[in-house]
Amino acid sequence: MIFLFVVLAYMIGIRIGTYGIFKKLGVAEPWKAFVPVLCSMEWQRIIDKPKWWTWMLFIPGVNLFYAAGQLTEMSTAFRRHGFFEHAAAVLFAIVYIPYLGFAPNEQFYAAGGVKPGDKPLKRNVIREWADAIVFAVVAASLIRIFVAEAYMIPTPSMEKTLLVNDFLFVSKFHYGARIPNTPLAMPFVHHSLPGGNTKSYLEWIKLPYKTLPGFQQVKRNDMVVFNFPAGDTVVLEDQAPAYYDIVRKYAAANNVSYSAAREAIWSDSRFHITARPVDKRENYIKRCVGIGGDTLEVREGVLYINNLPAYQPENLYTPYVFVLKPGQIITAEQINQWQIEDMSGYIAATNPLPPNHYVVRMTKKNAEELRNSGLTEFVGPYSLPKNATQPADVINNRFIYIANIFPNDTARYKWNVDNFGPVIIPKKGWTVTLNDSIYQQYDRAIRVYEGNDVLQRDGKFYINGQETSTYTFKMNYYWMMGDNRHNSQDSRYWGFVPEDHVVGKAWFIWMSFDGSQSGIHKIRWSRLFSSIHGRWAPEDERYTK
Repeated sequence: MIFLFVVLAYMIGIRIGTYGIFKKLGVAEPWKAFVPVLCSMEWQRIIDKPKWWTWMLFIPGVNLFYAAGQLTEMSTAFRRHGFFEHAAAVLFAIVYIPYLGFAPNEQFYAAGGVKPGDKPLKRNVIREWADAIVFAVVAASLIRIFVAEAYMIPTPSMEKTLLVNDFLFVSKFHYGARIPNTPLAMPFVHHSLPGGNTKSYLEWIKLPYKTLPGFQQVKRNDMVVFNFPAGDTVVLEDQAPAYYDIVRKYAAANNVSYSAAREAIWSDSRFHITARPVDKRENYIKRCVGIGGDTLEVREGVLYINNLPAYQPENLYTPYVFVLKPGQIITAEQINQWQIEDMSGYIAATNPLPPNHYVVRMTKKNAEELRNSGLTEFVGPYSLPKNATQPADVINNRFIYIANIFPNDTARYKWNVDNFGPVIIPKKGWTVTLNDSIYQQYDRAIRVYEGNDVLQRDGKFYINGQETSTYTFKMNYYWMMGDNRHNSQDSRYWGFVPEDHVVGKAWFIWMSFDGSQSGIHKIRWSRLFSSIHGRWAPEDERYTK
């Protein structure tokens, strides 16, 4: 409240000062100083800038740089062009601008502080560089917010389609650029300042979800960058596992309820927990396999959308089981050639394998090469049996947590990554009938993403204090999965991705490095400037109706 009062006082001070400046300059209608758009356009005319620049006032983040520039330009027009005078024009505009407007000895010269025929004001090298840096920051911020942002693939969840150390550009304009929720933020960093966990943003101003018009919707098969939906709460000491998984692991390990585990973790001095707004949650990249209104199901490792087999990417990296012929071995060179990744131990820890059976990750093409090598008796797709236990994961050798498959209700839903669903993805305007079982699938969407207060009592539902048996969704939702199907933390673990979490569309790869190589061989030359969707995500919807 105090902050809002200060901002209001600051703006009123500028308006009053502007009124004085308009009167001092003989503007016919000085009352325009109190009308935002008209005031800005008149201000632009006075300091000799294009009137259309006014639109920058409506861009969160950019408008702060723009307004600061206009205040310093007005200061310069009064021949107040020193560093401290410009700083005062911005930081103390509540009194500085009224002073320029009403002090009789303060004379307006002209835009830039010079009249025709006068020598231009000279700025020192430091000021020239400062102006150039400010301009570069504003321009780069505009591009990053509204056009494209650089992104690096940090994990193997999209192997072998998108590889670790692929550097790509993410388009903001395809789906419509999202207005930042937290416009007061340090440029060019995400949620934390370099070298630590200090927040890079202020939450003094929070804006609702809004986007500029785009020219396409998120489609099935698109590779999308989005904010991690379960990343609203974070344990700073170990951010790899989701906070909610940490709580569930603690509850299971100590045989206590979820709420008791949560209280224990929050009271543990070893942990520092923070909340993050939507636009400051971790960025993930996955393939959108389902959109609002779709019915999604995984049967024996095969994805179905609306009861039809979904598109399978060419480089889908999935588990295969094989049995070697007696006396045969697979050499390290062959493992590298066929890009085999052994996961037998991971599977066998909770789901024992028959003798001489090995489970590995590989592509369909490489599995065929292994089958034709003469080394094996059998090669075929592998999937966890229906109702089988989902193997546990080890994150950074620190947290070993139970496998949490959405909707995290093992009493009702005995799902795993290979046998999952069916589940209906919510669509804006779709109404779902609520019961104890169905609600578990949509609890987080209704309560967290759409901001409702939900109470369950005596078999009845109360949403925002009103008894109801149905709920109508306000947003579209998506289902995201990695192409590396057994090594991807995706919607099968944490559920739906709301439309307000969508950052942009993966556009093209501009650089790619192979960390296992050296020198010039480190660069994956064939991937440079590859159009992602033209190469790995054909825009066709043949598999849905």
